[in-house]
Amino acid sequence: MATEVTESQPFKNLKELYDNVGNLKRWPNIKQLRESTDYVYRGSEVITQKMQLEEVDRESQPRTLLCHDMKGGYLEDRFINGSKSYDSYLFYHWSVIDTFVYFSHYFITIPPFGWINAAHNHGVKILGTIITEREGIWDVILESQEEVRRFADALILVAKFYKFDGWLLNVENVIKHEQISNLIYFVKYLTENIHEAIKDSEIIWYDSVTNEGTLNWQNELNTKNVDFFLNCDGIYLNYNWTKSKLENSRTIAKNYNRNVRDIYVGLDVWGRGCPGGGGFNSSYALEKIRLEELSVAIFGSGWTHEYFGPKTFHELEDVFWAQLFPYLYIHVPIYEGEVFKTSFCRGSGSTYYRCGEVQLDVRVVDGKNTIEEKSFYNLLMQMPQISVSTPHLKFNRVPQIPEPKNENDRNECWKKDTLYVYETRKNVIRILERVVTIEDKMPILDANCFKFCKQFSFEGGGCLELTTNDLRAYHRLFLVYVEFQQDMEATIVYRESTSSTANGSRTEPILILGNNSGLRSIVHYKTEQLNHGWKKCVYLTNMRTVNEIGVSFARKCVCYLGEIILEQKQRHLNACPCFQTRQHSQLVI
Repeated sequence: MATEVTESQPFKNLKELYDNVGNLKRWPNIKQLRESTDYVYRGSEVITQKMQLEEVDRESQPRTLLCHDMKGGYLEDRFINGSKSYDSYLFYHWSVIDTFVYFSHYFITIPPFGWINAAHNHGVKILGTIITEREGIWDVILESQEEVRRFADALILVAKFYKFDGWLLNVENVIKHEQISNLIYFVKYLTENIHEAIKDSEIIWYDSVTNEGTLNWQNELNTKNVDFFLNCDGIYLNYNWTKSKLENSRTIAKNYNRNVRDIYVGLDVWGRGCPGGGGFNSSYALEKIRLEELSVAIFGSGWTHEYFGPKTFHELEDVFWAQLFPYLYIHVPIYEGEVFKTSFCRGSGSTYYRCGEVQLDVRVVDGKNTIEEKSFYNLLMQMPQISVSTPHLKFNRVPQIPEPKNENDRNECWKKDTLYVYETRKNVIRILERVVTIEDKMPILDANCFKFCKQFSFEGGGCLELTTNDLRAYHRLFLVYVEFQQDMEATIVYRESTSSTANGSRTEPILILGNNSGLRSIVHYKTEQLNHGWKKCVYLTNMRTVNEIGVSFARKCVCYLGEIILEQKQRHLNACPCFQTRQHSQLVI
């Protein structure tokens, strides 16, 4: 009987790779990459809460690559079946990411099982990493073209076996001058052959070693690294660039008839010589990158968790991405003939819920049974995440932050004993070294907002708390492409807040669905009382294509969403009376 695989692991050296490549251990079912539409939406339109969003050609827009880096990698995320460490780092802003790189300092980094599934479920490519940081490792590989092909073929087999989408190549050591031609051949052979083996695969080259074999980060595309760029899908530039270096990079790419969007300009969230100093000032660098119409490679966004700790992670993560959102593009995952279902679970929770019921663990301690709530961390359990930035978290007050002087000026934006105060429409955020204080302002009386709620859940962990103050507006949540051959049935599971139920009035959600013909507000045709205060509303519509999913309310309230489902209408409902639906003409976001 085969031994069950319980952990995702890297290959630490060439021998490990060759010894195992013919006998790779199977994981449970791995999700295929979900298809996305050939159009995207501009984050700048969404964050201003524009009503009618323009579809723009995806191929003509710069891309966004996110390079994950979290304390060396392979932490709690390495476990196939998850763990109980519910406050570990996770990621949920998938809608604005084109490619996700799982990064570690091991020789061959294979993205863990949970990360592959979470990325693919949101239509995001995921790459592993090949990294060398000392001399000698490449001597065997580059000895001959035959050895090059052996290594490349093994990498392709590993990626195909575990169903991820390619590799980031990070050679951070000197290469013998006589081996450079074989290194370029390796990049070319790997790229061409992985494209044949894996649909939509990518090979990205990191700007480190030059075509002379020296380890010398160029911070631009130039004649010293262009040979690598021309033989793969893109180059990831180092972080210490300037405006003139970006302009030079554009010129070089155009001279070789390459798309300038294949240039991924490095943005180091930890600072280290990156313009703007990283941190909450990362939008400074991103704006400059987008002005040149270049793609971006964001490195180390786990800073919000690693630097400040798990206690404030969700709040600071939302604040961090809200600043970048105007410069990003929202891609649209496709659910064609497939049920769209989410409980908003991010893949972790201090307590696990099923249908609103707390699930308990029974453990034996000192010979006695003890019962405790079931905590979990498992990215496989992450449900589809909202497409838009949390409203009202864009900074309207930012402290003056000095530019980092050089690449060793790590995390320059955080001077010791200095209090930094950021302000949004919703919060005042005070940061003194690693200590964060978040204070809510007075309620925003004229606006609607939402936030993730960790206190309880309908399914998994957490739910979405919606605050409605403006009855003319609705909560835009998902930008998707859902299509069925028949009319749709939708379900919303919700729970009213104590304050909303105190006055005895009801707050059934109004379902907002949009497509090219406009927005419609759909009133439920039946309700059902569930356990633990949760209720279910069912909606019917003759819409067969949906591009947007939202919710509104007929009165001011605070309401919690536990689940949203869109599916094809069941046959037994065909005889139901006409459902209530109307063209959505007055509401704004």
